[in-house]
Amino acid sequence: MTINPAFVTLAPIIISILSLLAAIVSFVMNYRLNKQDKKRSEQLAEMQLQLHELQLQKEKQAAEERVSSKVEAHHVLVGLKSHRIRIANTGGATATNVTCTCDEDNAPYAFIQDKEPFERLEPGESFDEAVLFVGGSPSKFVITTHWLGADGEERSKDNIITW
Repeated sequence: MTINPAFVTLAPIIISILSLLAAIVSFVMNYRLNKQDKKRSEQLAEMQLQLHELQLQKEKQAAEERVSSKVEAHHVLVGLKSHRIRIANTGGATATNVTCTCDEDNAPYAFIQDKEPFERLEPGESFDEAVLFVGGSPSKFVITTHWLGADGEERSKDNIITW
């Protein structure tokens, strides 16, 4: 078997050209992958920064809730026909001088506020006020709670009551 002399001289050149093309393709693909990795790393760093900011904001909000009071009113059905408005401190600090007001034009038949002003309402504590409904009483009305926070500042909250 004889080997063609042109093949012997061209084979190393062809192999060199093929290896050069393979190296160029490998270099281009590696460059693209590195560029994508860099872009994704920047996006990841930006997302981590946003996540840290959100966590910090959430921690600040939780700290504010621990040191502030929040008084809310809710309708509570006791038995079959007895209705109450439960005034509760859902915040993290003591509320003092707790009172409620109800819009007279759109109010239940009678809202008996015999426990007001409630002098001191600790976090998690509540008290009930009697309320009477008759035919024609609105099924949805607003009660505004007023209180003094731990810092002595007067606060209020509108509570939509439905029954």
